[in-house]
Amino acid sequence: MTQATPEAGGAGEPASSPFQMGKVGRHTIVYAVGILLSKAISFVMLPVYTRFLTPSDYGVLELIEMTLDVIAILGGARIAAGIFRYYHKASNDSERNAVISTALWVLAGSYASVALMTFLAAGLLSRLVFGTEEHASLIRLAAASLACSSLMIAPLTYIRARERSSAFVITQLTQVVLQLTLNIVLLVHFEMGVRAVFISSLVTKLLIGFTLAGYLVSRVGFHFTRSATRDLLRYGVPLIGTQMATFIVTFGDRYFLQHSADTAAVGLYSLAYQFGFLVAAVGYMPFEMIWDVVRFSVAKRADRDALFARAFIYLNLMLVTMALAIVLFVDEIIMVMTTPAFYPAAQFVPVIVIAYVLQGWVGMQDVGIHVRERTEYLTLVNWVAALTALAGYAIFIPRYLGMGAAVVTVVAFAVRYLGCYLVSQRLWRVEYRWAPVGRLLCLALGAAGIGLSLPALSLLPSLAASAALLLVYLVCVMNFGILSSDERSLVLSSIRSPLGLLRGGAIGQGRP
Repeated sequence: MTQATPEAGGAGEPASSPFQMGKVGRHTIVYAVGILLSKAISFVMLPVYTRFLTPSDYGVLELIEMTLDVIAILGGARIAAGIFRYYHKASNDSERNAVISTALWVLAGSYASVALMTFLAAGLLSRLVFGTEEHASLIRLAAASLACSSLMIAPLTYIRARERSSAFVITQLTQVVLQLTLNIVLLVHFEMGVRAVFISSLVTKLLIGFTLAGYLVSRVGFHFTRSATRDLLRYGVPLIGTQMATFIVTFGDRYFLQHSADTAAVGLYSLAYQFGFLVAAVGYMPFEMIWDVVRFSVAKRADRDALFARAFIYLNLMLVTMALAIVLFVDEIIMVMTTPAFYPAAQFVPVIVIAYVLQGWVGMQDVGIHVRERTEYLTLVNWVAALTALAGYAIFIPRYLGMGAAVVTVVAFAVRYLGCYLVSQRLWRVEYRWAPVGRLLCLALGAAGIGLSLPALSLLPSLAASAALLLVYLVCVMNFGILSSDERSLVLSSIRSPLGLLRGGAIGQGRP
């Protein structure tokens, strides 16, 4: 039964004032454009990386970045997760500024502490990960970069909370362009190998981090309050356990591959995994960037079920379509953008993208856990998934290597999704509309199955066949009852005049 109130004892806002879903659509488009440009710039660099770095170098890069990701989690990265919740919960600008400013200093202090310990323990970490201290200097560079990155989190969250999507995108593009420019100079001109990537990351985060921190202090002032610290820690600390479990599910297979094979196997699998990250980056992150900001406002409305259901359909239009496009074109992309040594990576991609469709669903449908502020359930569910993953990695990676890792990843992501969905629905039920999503999935699976079953073709015929399958899928999406007639008209008008949508079109103003 659909609940009418979002929180115990509270009353939902009336549905008489229509929620401007068009605002969500416009911000989603801005974020999508920024992410697409960032990914396009990064993909332009792929031929450079694969010609100046070996699969083994790629594996070293991946393992060090993964190790620093773990350290960042321990440093309190998930403390930032509560910023949106308490920013919207605050009753005035002074309290909102205190939340943002406190988050800046808490994150800076915690990251600096763990970065210093990492710097001092670089030799030990190198021995643990690689069995040698050869890569200790790279770990020290990564530790310094981690310390600087803490200065970026709160300012970028503040920009998103203020719904300044254009400013966020410009900042992110500046960071990408600066880092990749340095990569080219250090990697190609100075031939510094994998060290070039770590140096360019450090310089970029140093410059961007201090610039953003200065901007934030100039806007919200210098505040450090016990109440904001307590709220952020209460909300975020349980999520540290969640993030550790998420790391195991996402990256733990690399360590098993390193043990069962070598860094070259890790490099190939990591390249394939970039396409899973691409599904996330383009398929649901643009939507999530604005939806995370507004979903707590939507949760207060009496018509929130209809809005969440529509939003879930829109999310899947982006997410599933992006996953299908990657499956159809991955062979051609890897063939054009890399060298033959990296071609085997393509075989893992269709499996990995399934996991990231499930990940997108988690990000949308765990809302009840966040509304009720019961983030300990996220930790529990994620650790069940992590233990599932660890058992699967231990059993299947020694026998099947990369493919075993990919299949176990999908199983673990499925366990996490089901757990999050069931707990969230129990805490705070939302009536989603599954029939349109089911039709969309059937169309995508059919197109992907046909594409994967086609015989090997040369580059141009293969591109033509994939494009034809994608076009047929899109035509079917428009005509198989996934969108209402108003929504179909809006999509068609958006294709004809995308600038008009950005100027003021209203995505989702039709019937719920």
